[in-house]
Amino acid sequence: MRPGGVRETPVLRTSFRSSSVIPCVCLALACLFGAAVGAAAQDEKTTADSNPTRPILFSVRPEFYRIADGTWRMQAIGRYDQATMRNRRWFGGKRGMLLRLEVPVVSADTPAVSRASGFGDAYAQILTVPRLSGRFAFVAGTGLVLPTATNSLLGTGQWILAPTAAPIWFLRGVGMALILVQDYVSVAGDDARPAVHFLAVTPTFVRSFAKRSWVLVDLESKTDWHRDTTVFKSGVQLGRIFSGVGLWVKPEVAFGPNRGGNWNLKTGIVWYR
Repeated sequence: MRPGGVRETPVLRTSFRSSSVIPCVCLALACLFGAAVGAAAQDEKTTADSNPTRPILFSVRPEFYRIADGTWRMQAIGRYDQATMRNRRWFGGKRGMLLRLEVPVVSADTPAVSRASGFGDAYAQILTVPRLSGRFAFVAGTGLVLPTATNSLLGTGQWILAPTAAPIWFLRGVGMALILVQDYVSVAGDDARPAVHFLAVTPTFVRSFAKRSWVLVDLESKTDWHRDTTVFKSGVQLGRIFSGVGLWVKPEVAFGPNRGGNWNLKTGIVWYR
């Protein structure tokens, strides 16, 4: 993700009026592309904490998945971000890019296979923000799943591209709404492992409270093009920023006739630059 004209320069500082919009973008990118990182708050201290032009230094996401009786997966994901943001030369507004790398440490167990622990598949992402204004932003780019798992139970064995797009609407004084669309498709990998191709669509609403707290509600549909099935899950995330460190928790429930699991519990700790 390198839009024309983006400089490899130190992060730009923004005024309070423009920076009050940016936390929403940071929240959208981080919440939906892995973890929530701050609320859509309006005071200067909070916007400094969650401003994406001051990228996340590091975050850890412990997660637990109960897939079925006797089948579970637990993982802790380490994440690093790097972002740039600059004013647009033409038409006003801002533009920028966000780079992201995630490395999971995983433990999983199934009735048919003994427990396995180790590294899971790593995930890299490059996103552009071609337009950012006070009311609307559009984010586009791609993710890449790397088959770095140390055990077949912990990963897919496939190189997977994930083209991504998300329109974002800023609701002043309330929060934000967005729709994340990602299409995951395997492009190479172990021929003995099944190919991957599914579409994930996630409408999301974020409401900020008391300047440093937020509530996120989402509904994800995942359509597997090979199996011709669609599964659904929904979650509610509660979070708060404490002196530059964000903490959040998110329970999720799967539902529908083809559900791929029972329930998940995700948490996050985020340190800011």
